[in-house]
Amino acid sequence: MTDLRTKVEEDRGLLKKIELLIPGFKGYRQREDIRAADSLLRQHLADKMNEVNNVFENCREELSRAMELTLISDMGNILKSSRHVENRIRHAEQGYSGISADFRIEEAELNAMYEWDLALLQTIDSMNKMAGGLLDSILSSDEAVVQNMRNIKNSLNEFNSILDNRMKMIARLEVT
Repeated sequence: MTDLRTKVEEDRGLLKKIELLIPGFKGYRQREDIRAADSLLRQHLADKMNEVNNVFENCREELSRAMELTLISDMGNILKSSRHVENRIRHAEQGYSGISADFRIEEAELNAMYEWDLALLQTIDSMNKMAGGLLDSILSSDEAVVQNMRNIKNSLNEFNSILDNRMKMIARLEVT
């Protein structure tokens, strides 16, 4: 994936380029550009997570067709948890970088947050593979459906923990 920080820098308009020349304003402009890139990245990640949710929705529909009533509820819980993860990504804190803020996140911290969010892409790709495997096992009436659902629930719980740690990182709390 292209580094969106570079893309945002390349797409600076005239006003933003002038802001870079003003003493004391340059750092603010650079931090805001990183925040904009991180926002774009998170929207991309949330869209990818929505694709995973669409597969989970297909799983629920297939379970309904197969009349697997005991599993439909579990699948609904997985879908609910997965949509929650999507919303957490889409609406995550960005870290304020105002000109004279009482508490400001510096450029290095914003870059670390961007890298943190970029690493979520691998987690989402893994979730997508798990979702596809679940759908395949449902379609083939494989006995692994229940175990696949358990694995997905555990992965979603881990994903939520990762997002909790992201919030702690922004708040400068110790991440465990």
